[in-house]
Amino acid sequence: MTGLTRANPLKELIDPEKTGLAILECLQNNDPEGVMEMISIYLDALNKAQLRKQSKLPKSTMYSALKHRNPTIKTLAKIMHASTHE
Repeated sequence: MTGLTRANPLKELIDPEKTGLAILECLQNNDPEGVMEMISIYLDALNKAQLRKQSKLPKSTMYSALKHRNPTIKTLAKIMHASTHE
């Protein structure tokens, strides 16, 4: 079969450039829920348990930030920083 390629959805989900563009589009469309959904999908793909250890945030803070989808910018920055720095 020619012309077929194997899909790798996980690679697409953890591509920071694509995720960043999706977040920017949500912000431009005044869609904060979409922003949090994109971040949640990205973090799920990176493994939340490992990310929590790297971010050094309490489990309750991490859970609350992602579940209730209303984190502070400071918490969100720590989570995103930990996702890209081991």
